[in-house]
This record gives sequence, C-alpha cells and structure tokens, in this order.
Amino acid sequence: MERRVRLIYSFSFIFLSISLSILLIHIIISFNDDTIGYNHITYSYPDISSLEEEYNFCLNIDDALAKEKEEYFSNIRKLEEKIQNGESDKKIAYLTFDDGPYKLTYTVLDILKENNVRATFFVRGNTNAIDRYKRMVEEGHTIGNHTYYHNIFTGLYSSSNEFISQVDKLADLIYENTGYKQNVVRFPGGSPSAGSKKSEIVNKLHEKGYGYVDWTCHVGDGSDKLLKQDSEWNWYKKTCSGQKIMVILMHDYNYGTAEILDKMIKDLKNQGYLILPLSNKSIMAN
Repeated sequence: MERRVRLIYSFSFIFLSISLSILLIHIIISFNDDTIGYNHITYSYPDISSLEEEYNFCLNIDDALAKEKEEYFSNIRKLEEKIQNGESDKKIAYLTFDDGPYKLTYTVLDILKENNVRATFFVRGNTNAIDRYKRMVEEGHTIGNHTYYHNIFTGLYSSSNEFISQVDKLADLIYENTGYKQNVVRFPGGSPSAGSKKSEIVNKLHEKGYGYVDWTCHVGDGSDKLLKQDSEWNWYKKTCSGQKIMVILMHDYNYGTAEILDKMIKDLKNQGYLILPLSNKSIMAN
C-alpha cells in the first residue's frame, strides 16, 4: 500500500498522457486528418475524498493503467496496418536508444521531453541507474529489454537458457524498482547475432509474451562511439528516408547523437512523421 501511494502521482501523469494519446491515435485512425490538436481536452481523475476511496484508487491504478496502455498500443497497431495497406498517408518513426542508461541519458530524456515525444530505450541492467529507469516510466517511454549484461562475445548466445535468464534478470530489476512490465526485446548486436540459437530464443520469448525488434535505419553511432554529429546526420539522412514506418537505431552514450536529436525530431515532424513508443503489438515486433 505504501509503495502504491508513493507512486500514484507519477502513475497519474502517465495515465493522463496515455489517455490523451489514445484519443489522438483514435482520431487519426478514424478521420485521417492532417492536423490534430488536443490541448482543449480535459481529464478528471476520481474525486478522492476519503481514505477508503484513496485506498481503492491505489488498488485499481495498475489495472487502469494496463487497460489504457493496451488500448493505446492496439490503436497504434491499427494505424500501422492502415499505413501498410495504403489506407492512410500517415508515417511513423520509432526512436530507439540501445545499451544505456548512461549519464548522457539524462540529456536525451530532456530533449525528448522538450519536444513532447516518446521513445523506446533498450536498456541493460545497472543498479546505479534506477533513477533513469524511473524517469523513463514517468515520462511515458517504453523500456525495452536488451539483456542484463549484453555480453555478446562472452556467453550471451551460448544457449537459449542463458539469453532468457538475462532477460528475466533485467525484467525483475525493472519491475521491482518501477512497477513496469517489459514486453519488447532487442537482441544485442541485432537478432542475426543469435545465430543458430535464434529460433529457440524467439520461441521462448514468445512464450513469455515478448516480441523482438531490430531496426530499419540508424545514425552510425554503434560502430563509432566518438562519431561526430555531422557524420551521424549524414547517416540518418542516408538510411532513414523513404520509409513509411521506420525504427531508428541510436545509442544514448554518444554525444553526437544527443547533439543531433533535437534537429532530427524536428526534421521528422516536418516530414509528417508521428513519433511513437514501441510495444509487442507493433508490426515491427516479431
């Protein structure tokens, strides 16, 4: 009970954000307007006038959030299908950040917040980064699972059981500290890195309710941690063009990435892209 009361204020913010987002996506799906505004919409929370009502609201907040998120991501899926079938001229960009959290993650989160967009962070396990995990949840981002240790060359892909054990270890860390349940995974190095173990791993992920997501374009920061912003921008313009639904790979350890992020978001919006967070319901999740 005590933990629920402490988290209720951050949960309420997410609840409001998701509720408005659901309505926005629903309007886009239904009417396919070019411009949608929702600043005029108001939302009323339950009037908690007694300890009993407060207690009941705390008990129900998890279920309410889960229902809202389910509808939100279901509507995104419907929009993806309309785009894929040529029934909508909308476009979607998924910003994804791998390998964190790092100190630079604070800056990335600030930029996303300033631009009012949600992204997906495929994180590793780091007990010193609980504050960043919490902030991701509080600000409505998706926390994807990138395995606990990310040890590509030292045992991660030695067996499907080893891979799944790291997924579970990270999922437990995130849930115990934030209450957030992960449902998307990114294979460290991309799914081809799993080699002959990939099929068995994917089957076990599906049994646990996970989808896995690779990427369709990138900014080049994965192969060079010191890559400068001009080079990253060139990679972005070269690889992230002509796609109606795209997943952009970035890393929140590279300062060049942080330096181009605001410009990239504005460029995507100018091109008409909706910038959304991923889930296992997305057509980009396998």
